[in-house]
Amino acid sequence: MMSQYSTGLSSVTNGSPTVTGTNTLWLANVTAGDSFTVAGDGVMYDVGSVNTDTSITLSAPYAGTTASGAVYAIGTGFTVPDSFPEMSQGDIETATIFTRAMRGIQGRFNSNASDISGKADISGQVFTGDIAAPKITASTGILFGTDTAAANTLDDYEEGIWEPEIAFGGSSVGIAYVYSRVSGFGSYTKVGRQVTVNGFIGLSAKGSSTGTAAITKLPFAVGDTVGGTGYDASGNVSIWSNLGSNHVLITLGAGNGSDTLLIRGTKTSASLTESLTETDFTNDTAIRFSCTYFT
Repeated sequence: MMSQYSTGLSSVTNGSPTVTGTNTLWLANVTAGDSFTVAGDGVMYDVGSVNTDTSITLSAPYAGTTASGAVYAIGTGFTVPDSFPEMSQGDIETATIFTRAMRGIQGRFNSNASDISGKADISGQVFTGDIAAPKITASTGILFGTDTAAANTLDDYEEGIWEPEIAFGGSSVGIAYVYSRVSGFGSYTKVGRQVTVNGFIGLSAKGSSTGTAAITKLPFAVGDTVGGTGYDASGNVSIWSNLGSNHVLITLGAGNGSDTLLIRGTKTSASLTESLTETDFTNDTAIRFSCTYFT
């Protein structure tokens, strides 16, 4: 199929978008979006609408010289999906068509930096502008700047919930909570090896277990970040109520390899912290806490 329709002649008026045809059959051969040009004019216009066999309306006013009975061409062939104009043997104004196609291709190149989805391999390419994408997956992690150290690779980000529980001496016999949930409410955010946990625990019964008090079931085990000296996790209880003893400060800590946070308290500004036990809790103790550690 020819990429142009040029049967008959056309009449154009400077400043008007209306084109009138003579011996033309535009209804059957032209559609909105096709390209109209007058021979020798060197400018292409988009067809806004096809009104009759002898009348079309351009999407912009004709800017050339008014002419009657002028040779014309309407481009009807375009590539898919980018709609670059096609050329065929016998077309007129090929230089105009070619220029328009090249400008479209150049515009497509300019937008490629923001459209890299589906590319199998973009290694070695350098992007100097912003990259807009709904999701970017880096299977081996992300390094920033000129850094190449494997230890500095950001290879994990995660958000979630966890259910903290209370234990005394490693046991939780008879412990019950104020809500229908079996334990407390907690959330966490993990960025690389760093984990931040937040939680709330409200007791309705402290049970019969005895010993050092701890918050259990961390979402990730604490790693060895300070040479195995212990207390590789640290945090604070920000709000507490109905404790069985008076404290001015309650802190949290855990050694490497542990999935529990030991609860320690300070009774006066001059005293040392000491481990809390079941005697420091009542049947309706409530605590809200936060802790940051490394896996």
